[in-house]
Amino acid sequence: MTSSPDEKIMTPYLRKLLREHRALNRLIDTTKAVGASEDVKAMKRLRLRLKDKIAALQRHYYGRSLAS
Repeated sequence: MTSSPDEKIMTPYLRKLLREHRALNRLIDTTKAVGASEDVKAMKRLRLRLKDKIAALQRHYYGRSLAS
């Protein structure tokens, strides 16, 4: 089975979003250690939006979530 052009475009985009999500996780961990709670809350909201976007794209293009 071959991939559609949309899927070929989405795969690198999804990988980029996953990298951003992992980087944000590391930043949240670092920021928590410093004690900046308001910054952590904002970053967690951003991380959740990224995760939701990743999951929606994965469901649309692949019918399931590939990674979290």
